[in-house]
Amino acid sequence: MSSPTLPETALVITTEVADWQKWKAAFDAHEGARKAGGIVGHHINRGLDNPNMISLYLAVSDVAKAKAFMTSADLKQAMAASGVISAPDIVWMKPMLEQIVWDRELPAMLVSHAVADFDAWLAGYKAADAIQKAGGIIGHAVNRSIDDPNTAIIYHQAESHDTLKAFMARPELRAAMEKAGVTSVPQVSFHTGGWAKMY
Repeated sequence: MSSPTLPETALVITTEVADWQKWKAAFDAHEGARKAGGIVGHHINRGLDNPNMISLYLAVSDVAKAKAFMTSADLKQAMAASGVISAPDIVWMKPMLEQIVWDRELPAMLVSHAVADFDAWLAGYKAADAIQKAGGIIGHAVNRSIDDPNTAIIYHQAESHDTLKAFMARPELRAAMEKAGVTSVPQVSFHTGGWAKMY
């Protein structure tokens, strides 16, 4: 299932929290402030090795409002009260494709790498759809870094983390990535993703 519309802009915030349940309750209670800040939906990922490491995807309808929200005193106070214990890493992105499963928690991975030419790489990514399906990928999204337009940020979902790890090791995937113009070693992190909502 895909989200109803592809947002113009999105961001991923990665941070560590002291306690998942406490943080999630506080996050849910802060939904009204996110809406007022130009956020139209979220998708949460918990680290496989450290479930208190959160990578939070936020869909944005109004960039100016969202940037003001992200630097607001209200958000800083809410983060502190919710038990955020590390400085957030924030990546602003332009969503390019999105066909993820929104309605349940699933094993997932985030992949980031540099490409020689983003448009050429995206065409190659689309052409490799059969490789994804054969490798057990059941949901995916592609984003383009706003700060570095030749960085691709990819999200893949599968029924198990072993499936995701095996997919990354497939020789045909490596060949397709090389053909599409990937120019750096992919940075890969594994998660359980879900707890999603469009506002």
